[in-house]
Amino acid sequence: MQKRFFGLLFSAMLVAAACGGTTASGSPGAASAPAASGGTTPSGAATGDDTFKFVVDSEPTTLATEPDDLPTSWITGFLYSTLYTPNYKLEYQPLLAAAAPDISADGLTWTVKLKDGVKFHDGSVMTSADVKFTYDLHLSPNCRGNPDSCSSIIDNVAKVEAPDPSTVVFTLKQKYAPFLASGLGAILIVPKAAMEASFAKLQAAAAQVTKEEVKAEADKVTAATATADAAGKDTPCADAKTAPDTCKFSTYTAELEALLGKAGIETVNKAQFNTAGDSGTDFDPEAYAQGLLTQVTDLDRTLNASQIDQIASAIKLIDFGKHPIGTGPYKFVAYQAGQNVEMARFDDYFGGATKVDPKKIPSKSFAVVIRSSAAATTALGNDELQWQPKIESDAFTTVKDNPNVQLAEYPDNGYYYLAFNLRAGHLYADKALREAFSMCIDHDKTVDVATSSNGQPVFANTPPFSWAFNPDVKKYTYDVAAAKAKIEGAGWALGSDGVYAKGGKKLSSTLFVRVGRPQRLAFAQLARDQLKDCGIEVTVQEGDLNTVLIPKVLDYPNTFDTYLGGWSTTFDPDDYSIFHSTEIPTKANPSANNFPGWKNPAADKLLEQGREETDQAKRKDIYFQFQTLIHDDLPYYFLWADKAHTGLSKRVGSQNEPLDLTSVGIDYWNQDAWTVTPK
Repeated sequence: MQKRFFGLLFSAMLVAAACGGTTASGSPGAASAPAASGGTTPSGAATGDDTFKFVVDSEPTTLATEPDDLPTSWITGFLYSTLYTPNYKLEYQPLLAAAAPDISADGLTWTVKLKDGVKFHDGSVMTSADVKFTYDLHLSPNCRGNPDSCSSIIDNVAKVEAPDPSTVVFTLKQKYAPFLASGLGAILIVPKAAMEASFAKLQAAAAQVTKEEVKAEADKVTAATATADAAGKDTPCADAKTAPDTCKFSTYTAELEALLGKAGIETVNKAQFNTAGDSGTDFDPEAYAQGLLTQVTDLDRTLNASQIDQIASAIKLIDFGKHPIGTGPYKFVAYQAGQNVEMARFDDYFGGATKVDPKKIPSKSFAVVIRSSAAATTALGNDELQWQPKIESDAFTTVKDNPNVQLAEYPDNGYYYLAFNLRAGHLYADKALREAFSMCIDHDKTVDVATSSNGQPVFANTPPFSWAFNPDVKKYTYDVAAAKAKIEGAGWALGSDGVYAKGGKKLSSTLFVRVGRPQRLAFAQLARDQLKDCGIEVTVQEGDLNTVLIPKVLDYPNTFDTYLGGWSTTFDPDDYSIFHSTEIPTKANPSANNFPGWKNPAADKLLEQGREETDQAKRKDIYFQFQTLIHDDLPYYFLWADKAHTGLSKRVGSQNEPLDLTSVGIDYWNQDAWTVTPK
């Protein structure tokens, strides 16, 4: 997942964390089948034309704002535009902006001139009012976009002004070095009028419910399913094996659906909650019910807010997300759950950063949902897909010599990790146990085996591609005897079953891993086997992003103990939104990125300093210190960074400059110029 910007997409997002998906027919093995038998060729996309098809490995989450998962961000990247965008050298170039921002001497005022004549997909002309409106949504305490995007604006921007139709002025609260990348290069611009009209429909429909009944329902279900009370003590719901049915979110499905129906709100898409079984269609009623509760909670916030805060809290409820309108090269056509998102070329596209001719790009584009990375790579090799943004290394070997494919290889802007839940009452809130855990795994050898030598071992949060990467962070120590001594020093005794126990509680946890990710699963299983030698029991559980990982791991109340996931990072080393203590998920901000619940005052201070320091050499020193600190405190046990691979059909080219297959920018820069030669 990406720094859940984000995506960023970025996110990317981010992200977070770890992904799965399904084919158009729901069967991972169907990816290479002919269209007539349920393969990846979407309905309406005849072979032989210039249709552009790319893969996403899970159902899209939101098309109304920046998503907090990487797969959806590939889609929104074609529908929307930002003010600035990174090129192949990761230098930010004007996109919707007409030129580089004008920055005041004190670094607090950033003035951006906009390009003239940019149109939204509904034909309206974009002005500074739309840009101001978009950023005001992110300034709201009710911001429901990607957490990374929300926090970068809320924490750093004092106000946004639009003195004339082509000028936007940003006043910052303090110097914020990453503002070009994380502020001006990360926010998807939406049309003010269309968004307000969509919200007006919700207001009219929601008049059928009162804010009192919505709040009562949200509070009732939240309290009934809580695993801990306000004081942090366990409730009857804490132990899943003994919890009564009243602790299940699905117990309240019918009443949640009824309330949303009364308010005229379409319930969350059920396809997002299909698990990744052999059929790809096993439905998770518990995760679906949690999705319904999130909608009711958003409605509660909306009814108790005013002005822009209402729209911000309702952005995932209004019908704008079902009919998104951006300024990107493609406009939304339709979404078929479990199959694809269809987009059509926008002939009035403004030309992007390199003045492309929109009529030379493919007339149609489809984001095809395929959960299995291997199945997607098979489809790419058969030219049933024209782009696979991320190819897992085990699948890469099957396509690296395929004449139908051109492959990009570059240092990835991301890394994998094993996260511990640090909240009181969870096993690994005890640092001694985290240290012991890290000492029980032969780190570098396990990374090498799990990734087939495609992973570069890492020991902190900044991946090797970054200018702020610290190569001197210590490696993890492999020492089983010393690990056992630490565990016993913390009061645990080895049981007859070979597992440590204390106070009747075993040193045992579930390690969640995203389904369809063989490298991550391989590392988890290898780690599990080694941890046995230390008396630590681990059960590896694969889970779908929407049905398992978001409700149990990534979102409040964060009921996991251990999780193996990944972050796609932005091109700036600022990790405030992932690791600062103010970014711990809460009921009010359930999707914040610091899901382990890490609180470290020294870390907070370094993250704050890194944002405010504009001298790159000094920033580098700050982030070097932070990497040492996070390695030593161990909220994460860091694993590896990939040598990343992106796959493109040999029929994909660019109308105005060669594709750079050695840059991470291949996934971000100038995609609006991509062409597809007809078969």
